[in-house]
Amino acid sequence: MREVLSLEEGVSPSLVHGDFGPHNILWDESGAPGLIDFDNACAADPAIDVAPLIGFYGACKVGEIVDADVLARAKVYRASLPLQVAAGAALGADRKLQSHALSNFARRLEAGSLHDPAAT
Repeated sequence: MREVLSLEEGVSPSLVHGDFGPHNILWDESGAPGLIDFDNACAADPAIDVAPLIGFYGACKVGEIVDADVLARAKVYRASLPLQVAAGAALGADRKLQSHALSNFARRLEAGSLHDPAAT
């Protein structure tokens, strides 16, 4: 968590969706995209929105569209995502979700894929 907190030093915050990914993009009949689910939106490091994309597409692909420094921060944020879910589940007293999230973290750690699923 220290590593995550230190990432924010010197980064200019911008509008962040907070749960960005294909699951929150809808297309209308003409193919125009629309973004939904803004309950986690805030002013923060834009790398927070890049982190989930690494899970969907891998760091190499995502690295084609973002700067190297943003990608490096996003990989750290991605590594912490299961711990964030576990912490939220603990606060909400959802032991099943907490256990699932911690198992996910442990599995990723063991596989060497905390920062990038394509790393294995």
